[in-house]
Amino acid sequence: MSTRSQFITLLAICTVMFWWRLGHLPLIDPDEPFYAETTKEMVQGNEWLTPTIFGERQFEKPIFFYWQSMIAMKIFGDNPFACRAPSAAAATLLVFLTWWFGRRMFSPRAGFCAAVVLATGVEYVLMSRLMLTDICLALCISASVFCFWLATEEEDKRDRWMILHFVASAFAMLTKGPIGLLVPTIGSIGYIWLTGKRSPWRGKGLWIGILAWLAIAGPWYAVMFQKYGMEYWHRFFVHENWERLTSAEHKHSNHWYYYLMILTAGSLPWIPLLIAAVVRAVKGLKTDNRMLFMACWFVPNLIFFTICNSKLPTYTFFFFVTIALLMGHTMDQWISNGFRSKGERVLASSLAVLQTVLVLGAAAVVSLILPPKESNVFIKDLVPVIYTLAAFISVPMVLLLMRRTVAWAGATVLVTAVIVIVMQYGVDDKIPIYTSTRDIAAEAVKVRQPGEPLVTSSFIARAVTYYTGKMPEGVLFFPSGPEHLQPYFTPHPPLKMVRGADALSELASKQHSVLCILLSHDLAHLEVPASPLHGRIEKLHTQGSRNLVRIKGGI
Repeated sequence: MSTRSQFITLLAICTVMFWWRLGHLPLIDPDEPFYAETTKEMVQGNEWLTPTIFGERQFEKPIFFYWQSMIAMKIFGDNPFACRAPSAAAATLLVFLTWWFGRRMFSPRAGFCAAVVLATGVEYVLMSRLMLTDICLALCISASVFCFWLATEEEDKRDRWMILHFVASAFAMLTKGPIGLLVPTIGSIGYIWLTGKRSPWRGKGLWIGILAWLAIAGPWYAVMFQKYGMEYWHRFFVHENWERLTSAEHKHSNHWYYYLMILTAGSLPWIPLLIAAVVRAVKGLKTDNRMLFMACWFVPNLIFFTICNSKLPTYTFFFFVTIALLMGHTMDQWISNGFRSKGERVLASSLAVLQTVLVLGAAAVVSLILPPKESNVFIKDLVPVIYTLAAFISVPMVLLLMRRTVAWAGATVLVTAVIVIVMQYGVDDKIPIYTSTRDIAAEAVKVRQPGEPLVTSSFIARAVTYYTGKMPEGVLFFPSGPEHLQPYFTPHPPLKMVRGADALSELASKQHSVLCILLSHDLAHLEVPASPLHGRIEKLHTQGSRNLVRIKGGI
């Protein structure tokens, strides 16, 4: 396939996977409305330096992603497409960057295969269609790491690649903070140490690179320290970085195997290729510096993120680039030379069968075994999607068993396309019911009486603010103990916390009524016979697990 054909093919894949109907679904709670509300307030206040939410500064993330989001919102307006466009753009750029680098590191076909695998992995497609910072971070980190590799391989162009290495790292630092500097550095030091190569951190490439890094990342951080001093240090560097490292914000995911599980499941439907590529990479560590470089990028950072107590699927998103390059190289070898051995063929074929069986098993569990509780309704609505996936994933399985590698790869790409299409047209009317506050917030705006306070559950407080255009007068949560003062890892001082049924009852006693948008589990706490609000709650509207109710006051 010619370079032009590869480019057109990748552009078509990216268009379908990332851009097609990008703004069709409303923003998904709670993270997308958080970034959208921050961006909207910054646009409205023409504030280009300090991220703000609820009318107050917030320091969860640095500024670069917000700059992108603000520009998109100014161009396209305040809508889901504008909110998600920066992620889709970064995802597209990263696919083409992976293609370009794969061509240089391995071969033109390996680079193309790597880009295709990256663009059609389930988690990559999903995250690329959401308003999150992690795609932009992955783009910057990958660019930094790629440039470092090229600096070690192309001595005559070393200075240029090192300067670009520092530039990309600076933008990573502006996207998510110290992690953007730490991740490329950990892998780079490990690679130089293990190979004994002469360090590329020397000469004018080093000094100009450092100056470029400081010129890009330094001014904004300098302004933050100048304006907010130690407050910024404690709230961003200590709270948002160090405390996330040392304390588990999401305790349910704090397991040593968490990221291995995420990377494997997120690589669906390419799991047979993934495992085969990892096995090949391990065997090639001693003889192939390319495999060693990938291992130095992957292993130390995986250990670091595993040690961190706070874990989320998006934190290690950049790892999908590493494994995509390995898979692209392996696929290229399969196409050229077939399987390396009978054992590799059996491994890949077995995993193709296992992958299909697991998807079918998931569909069976959801449809036949999962209890019909309210929390499982949305999952049960996805059963047609899972069965469709199982039906389509069986086709590439058969092709791989027949050793028709090219046909298997093409059919696997179509599997992800089918998932996207089915999700867009098969269950798109159900997704907002369970994942978005948009419609019930609009209903609340219609029925809200003049001067009536609005209270909402903590999980959807940011979404309620975004969709109603006003901050709620109270955020209801049920503390686990006396020390549990607020429900958020990052405090939002402007929000008034309402601690349980007693506090909400006290608030209602001073009003004619209180309008509430509550999640079902919070509403259940208020409706028990022992609750001071029992018998005073009027249900107005229900949407999935979100309920619009009015509480009778004491006036």
